[in-house]
Amino acid sequence: MNYSNLSQKERDQIYILKQECIKPNTIAKLLGRHRSTICREIKRNSTSIESRYNNSSKKRKHYLPDRAQQKYIQRRKESKYPFPLKNPWIYRYTLRKLKIGWSPETISGRLKLKYDEYISHETIYQFIYSKVGRKKELCKYLRRSHPKRRKYSGRKSKRTLIPNRRDISLRPEKAETREEFGHWEGDSIVGVGKGAALHSEVERKCRKLFLRKVKQKTSAETRKVMVAIYKPLPKKAKLSGTLDNGSEFTEHEKVTKESGIDLFFATPYHSWERGTNENTNGLVRWYFPKKTNFDEISEEEIQKVENAINNRPRKCLGYKTANEAYHQLLSECCT
Repeated sequence: MNYSNLSQKERDQIYILKQECIKPNTIAKLLGRHRSTICREIKRNSTSIESRYNNSSKKRKHYLPDRAQQKYIQRRKESKYPFPLKNPWIYRYTLRKLKIGWSPETISGRLKLKYDEYISHETIYQFIYSKVGRKKELCKYLRRSHPKRRKYSGRKSKRTLIPNRRDISLRPEKAETREEFGHWEGDSIVGVGKGAALHSEVERKCRKLFLRKVKQKTSAETRKVMVAIYKPLPKKAKLSGTLDNGSEFTEHEKVTKESGIDLFFATPYHSWERGTNENTNGLVRWYFPKKTNFDEISEEEIQKVENAINNRPRKCLGYKTANEAYHQLLSECCT
């Protein structure tokens, strides 16, 4: 038997029969409906009306056929506009994570890994660029805040004469395949003017980020920061490092001598050879856009950004965080 919604005439009949104190079971038989249909109709579409007696008021529910019909029509209208992003919880979760810089792909993957909830990253993108998303200006929370998706090409590095430069072609093969833990990529993130900058080091396999402030983007300052990052690491955790061709890396031999890591240089203008670092620097730029004055940024703020990125689920890690993967690999190489 096919189900059909109650009509206005049936609602009028329910009202009359209720006024005669006839029970829902009997009303259902008289109308040729299932008992649950009548009970649900009375429960959902009754109206609370306040009544006064002896200077006190009390709300009671009454079934009024006209108002019941209005509630039914309104509910039908609302059903045509489904809740954005599957359900209210996923909607709130997505908004919260977008606002702290997570990408739609990261949100989708983490939902599936941790909560066994599936919603595609494409659905989230469509929501961001929908009328509701545009009204909330959600695109500003994306990494590059473009109103439309754009193809990104990395920053070109300047050709600099680096003494005793070792080309990336000499780097261990296992660094290329990410089979082995302990291979790093480094670069500088510049701010406004010639003042302070950031130095970033990212491990290729687990994507662990070290982010440090340099007073000036000079070779001496950069060397100090790199040694401070590499020196405390166990030998198996610092097998190689791949750098940009910037002039700040001209003291790479001193870094190797003081910290024990072998350093190599990417081919000029081939930023994809340090793709892990380029991608991570893009995440850093979400927090510190171009023309940021790093002289005004405190060490505490930089540490917060490092923590946020290292605790961000990554698709390439099966939506584990870089910190989770790093500590696991570090403990393995120390045993």
